[in-house]
Amino acid sequence: MIDHFKRYQPGLTLNDLYPKIDGYCACGCNRPLIKPNKKWYSIECRTNAYYHFSIVKGNNFVIREQLFIRDNGACQCCGDITTNWQADHIIPVYLGGGGFGLSNFQTLCDYCHRQKTYNVGQRNAISSHDNSTLFIADLNEPVAQTS
Repeated sequence: MIDHFKRYQPGLTLNDLYPKIDGYCACGCNRPLIKPNKKWYSIECRTNAYYHFSIVKGNNFVIREQLFIRDNGACQCCGDITTNWQADHIIPVYLGGGGFGLSNFQTLCDYCHRQKTYNVGQRNAISSHDNSTLFIADLNEPVAQTS
């Protein structure tokens, strides 16, 4: 089904994540289906399921679109708003952070993303979100003056 150690899920289908449930909406909202609906209670249920499926599958266009809407284009580390930003996995894919929804993504400017990527390699962090927090703390530390 979902391999959390891969960025993309090529064999995943919408039916894998949202199988048909007799008489109820497949999105998990537990609302009963009203005829003529066969799988989704509403267009909103179908649309939300499609976006979630696309993000889990690894569709970069949908990930970036939905992340921009959620974060308003602001870097989650420094707060800068720029057109050069990265859709960063909070838990890196190599630590099992692939194949999740939007909650495992954060918007980072190029600079913060490079710093976080470097720090993850240096600190072998469990979570890149923790590492992002450590990076911000490092920026706020006063620099020791040497004589």
